[in-house]
Formats: sequence, structure tokens, C-alpha cells
Amino acid sequence: MFTLENKSAFITGGTAGIGLACAKRLSKAGAKVAIVGRRDGEAVSKEFGGAFVQADVSDEEQIKIALEESERRIGKLDILMNNAGMENTGPLIEEANADEFQRVIDVNLKAVYNGLRYGPAHMNDGGSIINTSSVAALIGLPGYSQYAATKAAVISLTRNAAMELVTRNIRVNSVCPGSIWSEMLYEDHPEVAIVKKLCPMGRIGEPEEVAALCHFLAATDCSYITGQTIVIDGGIDAGYAMHTIEAMMT
Repeated sequence: MFTLENKSAFITGGTAGIGLACAKRLSKAGAKVAIVGRRDGEAVSKEFGGAFVQADVSDEEQIKIALEESERRIGKLDILMNNAGMENTGPLIEEANADEFQRVIDVNLKAVYNGLRYGPAHMNDGGSIINTSSVAALIGLPGYSQYAATKAAVISLTRNAAMELVTRNIRVNSVCPGSIWSEMLYEDHPEVAIVKKLCPMGRIGEPEEVAALCHFLAATDCSYITGQTIVIDGGIDAGYAMHTIEAMMT
């Protein structure tokens, strides 16, 4: 059950954080995995016996080349994870920089769009595409406007791509992580203290926990799930537990 034997996976943003955790998990389940990133990922790819392709996912031509190179090295793809992203939280809407917004759009949205645009040509029918969105796409948070807007658009792209690719039995789903330990979320980040109070589970999530969800969606056992957005945030999107209410009142 949930084996990925004889499957090939392509993961953007795969050199660290959620992407790397997914690469290790899928590889352990039997998949051949190619990770893509701007930084040198040769060393980490060797940790799980995978392939590394260096590319800036915000560049359309580089995504096309990365997909071609990955297919050449690990075969036609069965799993495509559009995971790469950047965080720029802080400024309020009236304070935000337009050039910075364009950069966030290029990395968080256009890269997913181009992954959906060019990726299916390199995939077998019956495959799985997983797009990384964020719980920030579903709730309002001061200072998250640019980031949240791009992640909300990823959810919309997911639904539309699912309808377009269903004739090939390629499933397209998105995951919405909450606060997850990574290079973007360090110990003294203001978000950490807030989440520990507001999250019903009272903690930050681990990359491996998101990887488990992505493994679930990647497996052919989940052949009837498409066009969905699945939240993994320790319960924040669901509401407030009694202890979180008490914590806010003290």
C-alpha cells in the first residue's frame, strides 16, 4: 500500500525544507526523485540516491530545461511537485513594494503555472501533481498580502488544471501547510510565538509531516482525489481550542 515503486518524481524547491523532506520520503517509498533548486543540491540528492537539476523556477526557460533533463535522467514522470516558493511577510499593503510583489508572483505563482504548463508533457497518464499553497491563502493576516495572494492563486490554478488533465487521469491537488520549521521560519521569527499560542496543537509543524501528506497524494491508492486543497496546520484553520482561548485571555 502506498508504494511508489517504478515511479519517477520531480520536485521544485527540493534542496531544503518541505521539498527535501518530500524527496526523501518519496525515495524511501520506492520512487526515483529529481530535485530542482537554485542552490547546489548535489550533496543532498546523494543522501537519498536522487538526481539534482539546478534551475531558477521563476525563469520559464529554465523550468522547461529542468523538466527535459529530469526526464532524461530518471524517465518519464509520474509525480510532479510544484513546491518552490518564497516568503516576504511583513509590510502592510500600503507599505509594500511593487517590484517585490512581482518577484513573489514570479516565484510563488508563475513557477507553478509554468510547471502545470510544461510538466504534463513529461508525465505518464495516471500521474499526480501536487502544488504547495499555504494556509495563509485561506485566512486574513496583516502583512501577508502579497504572499497570501499568490498562494490563493495556486489553489485556483490547481482546480482548473485538475479539470483540464482529468482526461489523462492526472490528478492535481494542492496542500496548504501552516507554520512549518524551515529556513524561512527560524526560532525567533515573530510567527513562532503567535502560532504556539493560537495553534490548537500548540506547536510548529515538521517538514516530514507535510511530506507524509504529499506521499499520500502521490500514491495511486488516492486515484479518486483531484482538484482538492488539503490543509495541514495543526488545526489553526479549524478554529480555537479551549486552551488557545485561555492563552489569548492571559
